[in-house]
Amino acid sequence: MNLHSKDLSDVQSHEAKIRIGIRRVGVCNIPKIIRRKRFGIYNELSARIDVYVDLLPTKRGIHMSRNIEAINEVISTLTEDVITDCEELCVKIAEKALNIQPYAKYAEVNLVADYEMETYSEAILRKKSSIHKLRAGACVEKIGEEIKITKTIGAEVEGTTVCPCSQELSKDITKERLIKQDFSDEQIEKILKSIPLAAHNQRSKSILLIEQDRDAERIELEDVIQILESSMSSPVHEVLKRKDEQAVVLYAHQNPVFVEDVVRSILHKVYEHYKDRSPDTVISVKQINYESIHQHNAVAEVKTTLQRIKKQLNGFEDNENY
Repeated sequence: MNLHSKDLSDVQSHEAKIRIGIRRVGVCNIPKIIRRKRFGIYNELSARIDVYVDLLPTKRGIHMSRNIEAINEVISTLTEDVITDCEELCVKIAEKALNIQPYAKYAEVNLVADYEMETYSEAILRKKSSIHKLRAGACVEKIGEEIKITKTIGAEVEGTTVCPCSQELSKDITKERLIKQDFSDEQIEKILKSIPLAAHNQRSKSILLIEQDRDAERIELEDVIQILESSMSSPVHEVLKRKDEQAVVLYAHQNPVFVEDVVRSILHKVYEHYKDRSPDTVISVKQINYESIHQHNAVAEVKTTLQRIKKQLNGFEDNENY
């Protein structure tokens, strides 16, 4: 029995009843295993990939399956030695999606994957291994006869932050109690510098994305992760013995930071590390502190460029939107 009709309707190509264009239409969270080679080492990434294209006001829909085909075709045609960075993989998928989707002039691909990496912990003074989130992406756009291609690399990293406000409040009450016990100002100052002061802390997440032209010099993911880990009060550690746990807690409480402090620290370090790159390089930072004594969380976020960071670090007022 033939289960297929001779003529199959192409409903997606029908005229749209409401003529409004849509910038991003596609599929998201497509699971893929990617074998990546970097610095002579292979690692397998369990990735989730999103693929979007734009839709003309006149067309009813895109062909969703073609976005998935773009992922499959690109990954199947690349050899193990070719996949050296995920942002370039995203570029190739976006180019493929743009070529096989009728009328599309814009394609966007985003990729997220778990990424295990060793970093040096200043808290315990040795290397540790942690799993972070690798984030990569690409945008390909037809502008007249030209093709504009940008790529994005970044990471999500977990850490610990200690609240400066609560620590200062602990300092206030400790000072008051020492004064009542007739300690001198000099003794009080010495004591406050010698003992750990109580504060509430948060499990935190730092996100950094760096967007640049396709032909720009590669940005190493390891550098991005190091910037993020070093900007919070302390990195998190999978296994801690008592001595190490003590060291981590004390280290974190010596480095109290607000959510705003973390974002500014990341931006400063990004500028110092990449100041020789194009001034139009786009930097996106988001910090989330999961509060321990509140029902809400604290968030700070900014999207800027290396040029604007330089301008502000040099003391020039910049009141434009961030």
